Amino acid sequence: MVHSERFQAGERALKSGAYDEAKKLFREDEEARGTLLDTRAKLQAADAKLATGDLNAAAALYEAVLERNPSMAEAYAGLSRISLFTNQLDAAKMHAMAAVRLSPRHGLGWTMVGLVHESLNELDLAVEALKKGVELSPDVFLCQLNLGRVLAGQGRAQEAVAALTQATSLAPQNPDAFTFLGMAYRIGKQHRLALRAFEKAKDLAPKSVSAWATLGDVLFELKEFQAARDILDLGLKACGDHPALLEKALAATMMLDDAPGAVGYLERELKVAPQHEQAWLNLANLSMLTGDFDKAEKVAKQLLEKNPKHWEAHFALGNLYAAVPLPPKAEAAYRKAIELAPGNWRPMVNLATLFLEGTSASQYAEALKLLEQAATIEPSDWRIAYNQALAFTRLKQADRALAVVRRIQKQAPAEHPMVAEARKLESNLLEAAR
Repeated sequence: MVHSERFQAGERALKSGAYDEAKKLFREDEEARGTLLDTRAKLQAADAKLATGDLNAAAALYEAVLERNPSMAEAYAGLSRISLFTNQLDAAKMHAMAAVRLSPRHGLGWTMVGLVHESLNELDLAVEALKKGVELSPDVFLCQLNLGRVLAGQGRAQEAVAALTQATSLAPQNPDAFTFLGMAYRIGKQHRLALRAFEKAKDLAPKSVSAWATLGDVLFELKEFQAARDILDLGLKACGDHPALLEKALAATMMLDDAPGAVGYLERELKVAPQHEQAWLNLANLSMLTGDFDKAEKVAKQLLEKNPKHWEAHFALGNLYAAVPLPPKAEAAYRKAIELAPGNWRPMVNLATLFLEGTSASQYAEALKLLEQAATIEPSDWRIAYNQALAFTRLKQADRALAVVRRIQKQAPAEHPMVAEARKLESNLLEAAR
């Protein structure tokens, strides 16, 4: 493309840093060619494409604008946004700096500079630039939104609320503005105001999983577990059985002590996320809690089919067989759990407990060894110490048992349940010695 002498003069002015002169020359060139209106139309079309997420089309239009007029700060700001979306930080920085050099009072350009600093984790510089963006363009939604969002991320709730409230007034149909406003209120411990903002975000984006999930989170924090479950159920109706919503509904249901209801959520979750091993384990444990031992065994075995080295599944089977009771099967399951997780004390303690409930002196001795090993891993758990006292009692070593229960009473917190149990065992031992 052959450019006019005026255009070439504008390029020279641009390279020398005479930005005002360059902008004047490019504008005059466009006036002479009659392209001013079309350039503005292209710029508006690029903004519209960017708003819909069509980055390639937006970038092509911004480039076309700059080919015609290389002094358009708005086009550089748009290209900076696209570069940030695609994680091209060097390009984002170059375009953002070009925007503010060409137009030092272009608020969105300064906002882009701030977002580049944020991406580089230069948060103080980010806030400084974002504040300048708001100062220069207080009526631009993206300027207010991003300042508020970054301030909220820094825990500066009051400042964030001010910017985000302005953002919601500038774009009252934008759910992101209300989401970030809710987050700012939440950081500031203003949970009722947070709920109101998140409700608005949910109403504007009823298919947004994050909007429903966040509402559930805030209600959970307020310990309004039934309300949390109810809102999450509505979210599941709106969005379908999404694992994140099912997980949160499960948590609220557990706080309501509704084990059968929790089983229902887990079964739904596993239909959409069968690879989620923790959900299989939770379903096995909850099925056992509700007394459905057949289902608990089936689910634990299904998990082991997926992952034969899942020690917690073997541990769950050990607990199940111990409860039935099927001591040989429980022992085998606990031993497998110990083999797979030698650094975890829980299967050691449960196998020791199983042995202490039996009648074999050799198993009592093995129980003591298991408990001693568990105590080296978790020395602060007073249940282990109490079981050691039981093992000494079964082995008819009353003096050693008394020493342990007295240590528990002396060193454990007075409210710990093992203190009362130790007191009872001490009384029984002393009574037996008379």
